Amino acid sequence: MLLEIILAIIPIAWLIISMAGLKMAGYKSCGIGLVIAIVEGVAVYHMTVPEAITGTLEGVVSAVWPICVIIVGAMFLYNMSLRTGAMDVIKAMLASVSNDKRVAALVIGWGFSNFMEGIAGFGTAVAIPAAMLVALGFNPVTACVICLIGNAASPEFGAIGTPTLSAANTAFPTTITGAADASVFAQMLSEPTARLLIPLCVVSPFVIILLCGGTKALKGVVGITLVSALSFVIPFYLVATFVGPELCVVIGSLVCLVCTIVMGRKHTNIPEEYMLESKEEAAASSDKPQMSMVKAWLPYILVVIFLLGTSKLVPPINQFLGQFKSSFVIYCGEGGAKVGLSWINTPGILMIIATIIGTAVQGASISDMGAELGKTFKGYWKAMLTVIFIISIAKVMGYAGMVMDLANALSSLLGNAYIAIAPLIGGIGCFVTGSATSASVMFATLQQSVAQQLGINEIWLVAANGAGATAGKMISPQSIALGVAAINLPGSDGKIMSKTIGWCVLYLVILCVFCFVGA
Repeated sequence: MLLEIILAIIPIAWLIISMAGLKMAGYKSCGIGLVIAIVEGVAVYHMTVPEAITGTLEGVVSAVWPICVIIVGAMFLYNMSLRTGAMDVIKAMLASVSNDKRVAALVIGWGFSNFMEGIAGFGTAVAIPAAMLVALGFNPVTACVICLIGNAASPEFGAIGTPTLSAANTAFPTTITGAADASVFAQMLSEPTARLLIPLCVVSPFVIILLCGGTKALKGVVGITLVSALSFVIPFYLVATFVGPELCVVIGSLVCLVCTIVMGRKHTNIPEEYMLESKEEAAASSDKPQMSMVKAWLPYILVVIFLLGTSKLVPPINQFLGQFKSSFVIYCGEGGAKVGLSWINTPGILMIIATIIGTAVQGASISDMGAELGKTFKGYWKAMLTVIFIISIAKVMGYAGMVMDLANALSSLLGNAYIAIAPLIGGIGCFVTGSATSASVMFATLQQSVAQQLGINEIWLVAANGAGATAGKMISPQSIALGVAAINLPGSDGKIMSKTIGWCVLYLVILCVFCFVGA
């Protein structure tokens, strides 16, 4: 059994050592990890060379469509918002809500941070809000920690649900025997993952207020903090349950922003120690172009409309667009999964269309869009290559039998006690890779296989893995490095880590308890 564990864990151990220990870039580490998995699969697990190649190719195709398309769509939308000046208008609006730093922390570090995670992900949810808080006069380290905490409840649904969609595609692919489509499993994963995250969604806004000044900072803002928490978590859970993973964070954060802003404008009794610059000064601090608020938000509004309008909530449109898809088997060995590609009704394509229409209304030209699309590919090819490699590793390990060996060993050694550490596995994956998507892909099949061995619900453990990944992201060196760059305070990584690790441990403990009881 020990030999099985050692052999099966070699590719995963390499990723942990190379990224967390050697600080190797993700795309390099995962590229070498893929080579290790292929060599081990052929030399030790008796895969044929064609099986190893086609297993890898399946991973490449599954990563490019739809995951890399979503990355391109999300970052294209964000980059175009910067180019047209729409993001400046949005920032100015948020900065002018209240003179109370606690309210500003909720609006920017909680509501807006989650909105950026839901729409774009990939570090924008920490970097942009942290820079905004510093501009309002927050201590730079505190601003970064606030955004890391505020971002600790939504990464599994970030970038239009990419991690959850990826986990479903990896752990529950369509098989040649006619099993349900992976999108069905994504819908099934969405609700339990959101359910596990409810405690973190409720606690996080209160933690943000504590970071603004300790327990005394709660005085006078308990009501608005509770509203900010509940106005996010209720729509977040409902959308995750009845619609799916793509829009739950986006809609939850938009409702949260509206409710928090409305209450923030009514909040006038502000102690002097929590006073910021005046609303007028905050609004004027951004050199914003002349653009209406509706026009500035238009691309994001269109994203929500397009994704809802093409979902199963509108069957005629959903069924019509569902015709434009291809389905085929790539893996040449036994048990090859059927890869399904939806050519139009996929989040990345819909985001690109929404961006083109919305930014055209804002005044962007075709050349502007072409330039930003090229910039997006240039800026994020390493992130996309990392995703391609890590999904390919998961496919090769799964087809070779490494994942099943590891699952058998863990279930035999730990028994039902494994359930209590399932979220911790996801947390470790996200800490190492800096990505909830990578963590979900890396361990989704393992969690599903262990659940089979233990005879418990497979969806539950895969959901627990994703929930754990969200908590692990707040102490990921990559996330912290993005925050440090945003606040322009080189060398503060350790200080930020020390202020977030305790909260990360608490969040993971909560998730582990909920996971064990829920199972």
